[in-house]
Amino acid sequence: MIVIIRIVSKAIAAPRKHSLISWNSPAELARMILILALPVTLTNALQTLIGFVDTRMVSPLGAEALSSLAVGRTSMWMLMSVFMGLGTGITAYVARLIGMGEPQKARHYAMVGIMAGLIIGAVLGAIGLLVGPKPVQWMVTSDQAMSDSVSIELTRQYAWQYFQILLLGVGAVGFQMACVSVFNSVGKTMFPLWLLVVSNIANFAGNWFLISRYQVAGAAWSTTLTTLIAAAVAFFMLREQGDIDNTWREIVRPLRKAWEMFSLGFPVILQVGMRAMAMLAIIKIITQLPGSVVGQSALHVGLQAESLAFMPAFAFSIAAATLVGQNLGARQVEQARVSALYCVAGSQVIMWTMGILFYSFAPQFIVLFIGKAAPEVVAPAADFLKIMALCLPGLGVGMTLNGALRGSGDTAITAWIAFTAMWVVRLPLMGYLAFDNLFGTGIGLGWGLSGLWWGMALSVYVEAALVFWRFQTGKWKTIKLRDADG
Repeated sequence: MIVIIRIVSKAIAAPRKHSLISWNSPAELARMILILALPVTLTNALQTLIGFVDTRMVSPLGAEALSSLAVGRTSMWMLMSVFMGLGTGITAYVARLIGMGEPQKARHYAMVGIMAGLIIGAVLGAIGLLVGPKPVQWMVTSDQAMSDSVSIELTRQYAWQYFQILLLGVGAVGFQMACVSVFNSVGKTMFPLWLLVVSNIANFAGNWFLISRYQVAGAAWSTTLTTLIAAAVAFFMLREQGDIDNTWREIVRPLRKAWEMFSLGFPVILQVGMRAMAMLAIIKIITQLPGSVVGQSALHVGLQAESLAFMPAFAFSIAAATLVGQNLGARQVEQARVSALYCVAGSQVIMWTMGILFYSFAPQFIVLFIGKAAPEVVAPAADFLKIMALCLPGLGVGMTLNGALRGSGDTAITAWIAFTAMWVVRLPLMGYLAFDNLFGTGIGLGWGLSGLWWGMALSVYVEAALVFWRFQTGKWKTIKLRDADG
């Protein structure tokens, strides 16, 4: 296994561009962005494929199983916000140090970040198991008198089975995500691509063997085992490439450096955490509408289909973070700004193309994910996808410029923007659009599930406008990183 990793590492490292801070024309910058973004796009496509395989192979178990995936995956997303925050700190420090010509220091921070991901993940997993099933099961408990109690009880069982097993692998998730952040920070975006190839093969094989035997729990075991394999492969790849310290004695006193990266990424933890909590709130809001199990299933399937667009667009966010970080480290502020705007242009191509396709062929995309196993889910999920198609251009702007701000270390403002978009705009707007008697006031339009989808779509443009405003102020250009900037 290690021999194979070494061969693959050398093969995909050979064509990598050595510098991300030297470009002399718009065409050269565009090529540089594509060098960074295309592998990440393929990586995210493979990440989407994992979700597709899980959804498609679980769908024969019915809407209850799909609803449990919605709750379990969203709950995991809230935990993963911690690793996204840590990854932001890793990216900001490692990219800045590389740009400053301090590779040894960059390797040290990379190793400390990876170990921090492992430890934090193990602690979060243990806490989740100690808390137990009540929070997860409450998310699918409906207050509607007309609800199908048998269906809801089965969903409750599935949700905890799925999430409980995922908690066992949270340490490996943190470890793997930190490794991927290091790869992206140094511009080696081909390595996560190959990592996802391994993950897809392992996940498909695991699902094929386990879902038929253990149902939803089988899908969870497959995901957990796949994560362990991917984390091990990622670590060996990093060591083979020399992007982390190879001597453990250098990691004896890592707490200060780990805290520097974690604290820099803490606003991102709040940002992503608030998004995840808002999504959990939406899942719970759906229980106040008729047919809650079908509604939650539609949300899950619709988000999986939508990821075909926002996962590739996320690649331009990664490219923006890396280019901005390294160019700021090299004191090339204007090149950092221009590179971010070019990344926005690239994301718009993806978003407009996918938006047109989603709007035109929404039912076909939904059937692609669930087949004919849950026909009652197709119509509300297709409605979700058509409405989300209209907000994809705004989502591309927000995602990409968020990446630019993260790469500069300007992370605190992004948490406030996320709070405003999610909790001040999105949730109240969704309540107004979905219900006709909000909190007994007689206020509301009563659009049901469609109202929830429209509330999500409109809030995306609010967030995009706020992120664009922050980028235009230029305050991100003056951010200093402790122990990295003189």
